[in-house]
Parts: sequence; structure tokens; C-alpha cells
Amino acid sequence: MRNTFNWFIAAILLFTIAIIPANRSFSQTEGFNVKTPIQKISDATSDSLKNIIEDSKKSPKKSIPQDLVCKAECFLVIPEVELIQSRGDFTGTGLLSCGAPNSGKFTEPLFYKISNLESFEEGGGGLVVLVMDKQGMKAVLGGDVHIDSDNSSVGAIGDSSQKDMKSFTAYAKYKGQAIAGFDLSGSVLEYSSKDTFNAYQGTVVPIEILTSPLDVPPVLRNFGSLLVEWTKSCK
Repeated sequence: MRNTFNWFIAAILLFTIAIIPANRSFSQTEGFNVKTPIQKISDATSDSLKNIIEDSKKSPKKSIPQDLVCKAECFLVIPEVELIQSRGDFTGTGLLSCGAPNSGKFTEPLFYKISNLESFEEGGGGLVVLVMDKQGMKAVLGGDVHIDSDNSSVGAIGDSSQKDMKSFTAYAKYKGQAIAGFDLSGSVLEYSSKDTFNAYQGTVVPIEILTSPLDVPPVLRNFGSLLVEWTKSCK
């Protein structure tokens, strides 16, 4: 009886020793698969921009006009717009990058969000905002920008012959639909300093990226590469 009991105890100990490393390995592997909030936003933003670029190559007449892309000073891509139930308005966070002065390159991506958006498609989707002039670039890098009919226009599709071009030109990319011009009036563009701080591990003053370049964290580099691809045909 004693030998049987000892064998049973030994079997339990061996089984416990065998499964501990496996559980430890699973925990460590599982941890590597968990994305941080800034990784989720960055990956979603790059995926959204990649899809827009691919669609523009396939169907240029149903996409953002390439000459508008070439004229833009900054690009803001917000991959997902969501309803804030407690307030009844829509918001979303994405990445903004501007053309760096006298270099032909782009500034480091910064996190920006839109708030006070009154309506959006229930099925979801995202936004693209082109900053079309120096005035708009200085405004968005200098502080919160209140969007209205005086400083924004609904983006043209396929043909950019519209004459009422404003500092901000907006598009909506609803899920499962082609990109379309969008009216941002009433909304606010805000710098997301917290997300940017977490990405760069330090305080970043938006306007200073024009004169003081930073090292771009790996998680944000894909966005800049896609902007280079989108504008490579621009002279």
C-alpha cells in the first residue's frame, strides 16, 4: 500500500514539473501578442492608408485626385471613427505627418484626434484629411483647430477642378465603400500629446518637428513609408 501511495505522489510531482515550463512558455508567448494602444492605432492607420493607396491605383477616377495629394502640406489619417455614447458625438485618433521643409521627406508622425464630429456612417470607417496650405499646417501644428465652412471643403473625387479649395479637405472611407468627400464642419482637430508621448517616450511639441527632427519609433515608420509611396509620382 505504501509503495502504491509513493508511486502516486511521485507521478503527481513529475506531472507538475512537466507542465510548469509549458505554462511559463505560453504566458511569455501570449504577452508578445498583446498590442499597446499606440500599436493598435498605428497599425490600423497604416492598414487604412495602404488600402486607400491600392484603391487609387486600381480606380483613380473613384479616389482622391493625385494632384491634390501632391499639393497637400500634411496628411492626417484616422482609421476608425467611433460614437461617444455619453456625448452623442463621434471621435477617432490617427496619425499626422507633414512635408519637411527643404528635404522632400516627411516629418515624424504625431498622434491627432478628431472630436465633436456630429455624424458618421453607422457601419463605421475612417477619415482622411489633407492640409492644403501653409496656413493650415501652422494651425494644426500650433494648437486645436476648429473646423468650419471657412477653413474646410468637401474633398473632390477623381477630379480636383473645384475652385473653393480651403486649408482642410476631408474624405470619409466607410467600411465596404469607396472613399468619398466629407464635411468636417463643427469638428475639432486636436493634438494627442499623451499618445505621442507614449510612442516617443518624451514630450513632443508639434510645431518643432519642422525644425528639430526626431528618431521615429519603429511602430510609426510604416506610416511614413506609405506616404512616400503615395507621393512618389509628385514632382
